[in-house]
Order: sequence, then structure tokens, then C-alpha cells
Amino acid sequence: MESLFFNLKDALIELNNELNKMLETTKQHNQALKDNDLEAIKEVLKELDLLSRRVKNLEAQRESIQTSLEEELKLPKGTILTKTIAHAPQHLVQDLNKAAHSLRETTTAIQKVVEINNILTKQALNFNTVLLKSIKPTKATYNPTGQTAGSSNTPTSILNKTI
Repeated sequence: MESLFFNLKDALIELNNELNKMLETTKQHNQALKDNDLEAIKEVLKELDLLSRRVKNLEAQRESIQTSLEEELKLPKGTILTKTIAHAPQHLVQDLNKAAHSLRETTTAIQKVVEINNILTKQALNFNTVLLKSIKPTKATYNPTGQTAGSSNTPTSILNKTI
């Protein structure tokens, strides 16, 4: 059983390392959004996709180890990590708690940067919508019969496109 706790500690550390890479990549995504650099955004999103797959696999490994520990310790299925750690050998408790705490801090930091990225993305989409509406005529120049549409007081666009 002690080996399972060692495996859990290693899984938590490895998971945290990947999440730290994800945090740095998320910050790069943030900067690419601020710079409006489409190529950088594409590259960063590819990297984030790879990292999320690795994190998902590592999380599955951690859950598997934790499930084994729950069975060995006769804990209810789905016991939270901190309660599982409480049953660890005394010399491992501090390391496990430190790894779990670091994991929580990293995921919280990622969530904060992702929230900012979501806001930046919404602003960019909003800007594009406003820009497209300002360029697109509000009224068609020609009607379906090929005749020019009657003039009205409403401008067709805020841009003067006369030649």
C-alpha cells in the first residue's frame, strides 16, 4: 500500500509539471490574443491541445491510483484527495499535501488566465462584428429584378464606397 502512496505522489508531481507547462502556454495564448497575432494563436492552441490530452491521461492515472488506494483502505468510492492523503504513512503526508496544494494553486492560476483569454476573445469577436456591420450595406443596392433600389434617407453603409 505504501508503494501506492509513492505512485500517487509521483502522479501528482507529474500532473503538476504538465499543468505548469499548460499555465505558461495559456499565458502565451493571452499575449497572442493581446497582440492579435493569428499565427501565434493557432500555434499556441495546438500546443494547448497536446497538453490537455497529456493532462487528461495523467489525471486518469492519478484517479486509477486513488481508486486502488480507496479499495485498499476501504474508503467510500470517490473520496476526495485530501481524505485519501490523511491515510498515508506519516513520512509521506507532508509531501503529498504539498503536491496537492501546488496542484490546486496551478489549476486556479490557469482558470484565471483562461477567464481573461475568454474576455479577450469575446472582445475580438465583438470588434469584428462591429467592423463587418460598418462595412456591410444595410440595404441592398440592387433588387432581385436587377434594377437599382430606390433611394431612401438611410445610408447603405457608413463608408463612402463611390468610385
